[in-house]
Amino acid sequence: MADTLGDLIDKLTIANIKLWHIEDARREFLLPENGYKKTIERAEEYLDQISKINKERNSLIDQINASLKVLVDYACNGTSSSSLSLTHTDILGHGKNKFYKGEHD
Repeated sequence: MADTLGDLIDKLTIANIKLWHIEDARREFLLPENGYKKTIERAEEYLDQISKINKERNSLIDQINASLKVLVDYACNGTSSSSLSLTHTDILGHGKNKFYKGEHD
């Protein structure tokens, strides 16, 4: 099943939190008063992790933007002019997931 808009936003939030934590760790690593043995390899590991998370974030943002375009097209025209084969229901979901169990059944 494709991710809903809410799923994509959840994943973006998690990616942001991961990025903040790794950037904090990198800043702490660079402080002169800490006892870390500073190596080029360790610094490169931090940069690689940051780069990987940023690529994930950019992909999620692109997916969210595409989803919003489908929704706006649907709201304005009643149909999607997008080249994606998604519908507004695919993006928003049906409201029957584990969080709504029993409420909407």
